[in-house]
Amino acid sequence: MSAAYDDALRILTGTNSEYGGRTNHGSTVAMALIEMDRPDAVLPWVQRYRHRLEGRQPTKKMLTRHNYSTALGVMGRASDWVAFFQRELVERDWKVVLNNWMPRLAPGLAGAAGNGLLRVAHAVRSLEEGAGNLRKAELAEGLAYWAARYLNLPGIPAGAGAGRLTPVEALAVIKWQNQDEQPEFRQISEGLRGLRGFTPFAGVINLAALPADPGELISQITEIFVRLLPAHREFPDLQIPFIKAVVVPSALRSLLPYLEPDTNTLLLRYAWQLVAALYTVFGRAKPAEAHDHAATDPMQLRNQAVATGNEFVIIFTAACLREYGHLPRPDYLLAAVQAREMFTPQTQGRPVGIDPYLPRYKDQ
Repeated sequence: MSAAYDDALRILTGTNSEYGGRTNHGSTVAMALIEMDRPDAVLPWVQRYRHRLEGRQPTKKMLTRHNYSTALGVMGRASDWVAFFQRELVERDWKVVLNNWMPRLAPGLAGAAGNGLLRVAHAVRSLEEGAGNLRKAELAEGLAYWAARYLNLPGIPAGAGAGRLTPVEALAVIKWQNQDEQPEFRQISEGLRGLRGFTPFAGVINLAALPADPGELISQITEIFVRLLPAHREFPDLQIPFIKAVVVPSALRSLLPYLEPDTNTLLLRYAWQLVAALYTVFGRAKPAEAHDHAATDPMQLRNQAVATGNEFVIIFTAACLREYGHLPRPDYLLAAVQAREMFTPQTQGRPVGIDPYLPRYKDQ
């Protein structure tokens, strides 16, 4: 792991997990740049991004292993959660903490549109190569964000043997909630909370079959969801939800090797539930047809994404390249090209820079 990642964490220390109603993706982008073999781009990007971030709020009341449930899903207790997980990671090995807390946090995976899992997974990737204090602190931040934005969607998960459909077959039977009207909400999580009154969604969590290899389900999910981006090209505001439906399951790959089989089954169920929920709330079209060829060079794609400076493009491109490495389908590369085109409008022939495109739906 490049020293640039630790430098980035040092710069980001003390920042809040959200700013202006949006998720702080600083550490996630830093990891994505490292993954795409561009450590040289980490510090310039993080230093610019740091100026927009807010400082962490003071703690309010100490959380313990006995009273934590009162603060699940309470964003106002985010700093209390950070302090709690920092103590947990001092007292126990990070792998023990991960296995203790994933079963408890899994039902709330949909909170902040899965950004808690995303941050935890990237922290775990860094800990694979060395459990320094900065990296353990980043894991604490990710776990805290997941807990503070905890959101349980309708549906009770069955065991690994439940479900008979592939993700593509399951999407064909899922009912859209907002097909004929433009919803008023502006945050993805707000739309997801609206599923509590949508009866057809309750059984969706158990539609998909879980293959013996968890990575196979992740590939099935990400491959079909990258094909939703071109299908929704005429709905630019809907790109962020479908980007989340790719990057969150892809990030889950980093957690699976460290967790018990039953915990992996639980996480896969809730990850599937999240992406199915995004399709239920934001779906307007069926997935596009698969492509059999893409004249796109992955190295060039990587450098073009970095050049945009856009956090969504960088994170999504890294995920598409990761998934392409597991399942070399052209649709991953084509989706990354589309994201770059949609999120980086040009000004005098040059990219605008960080976040030139502000989507209607905030990514949390």
